[in-house]
Amino acid sequence: MTDEPNTDGGLRQSVQPPAHPDPGAESAELEGPVSGRAAGIGITLLLFALLIVSWFVQLSFALQGEFGPPEDRLSGGGMLGGFILGAVIAIAPPIVTLILQARVHKRTPRHSIIAAVGAAVVLIIAVPINAIVIGLQAVSVISGN
Repeated sequence: MTDEPNTDGGLRQSVQPPAHPDPGAESAELEGPVSGRAAGIGITLLLFALLIVSWFVQLSFALQGEFGPPEDRLSGGGMLGGFILGAVIAIAPPIVTLILQARVHKRTPRHSIIAAVGAAVVLIIAVPINAIVIGLQAVSVISGN
């Protein structure tokens, strides 16, 4: 810091940047090991497993509605409820994963984004498929078929 004359007659201290910036200050966040890779891979595999489980849930409700014994067959509304349950199983965990991974990545920039990418891929697969399945079943229920 240097003392410079102020216009009102007093002295003020001016702040000057250091001659050599500390190389470790900014590079500490940009270098070093990436954390969370194994957990990210595990989360991604779990999300894909839940996607497959949701398809089996939806398939079981569809088969129960179409081929079950006449007294145990599901109505159109029951099948729609099963399809919605399958959609929740497929879509809710990736959304929660994206939210939590965004919070972790904000706190720790070197955290792996594998889980977030996996969640996005699962959503890209699950949302259109479930929208079509639920939409077609809803139309069927509304029309009374």
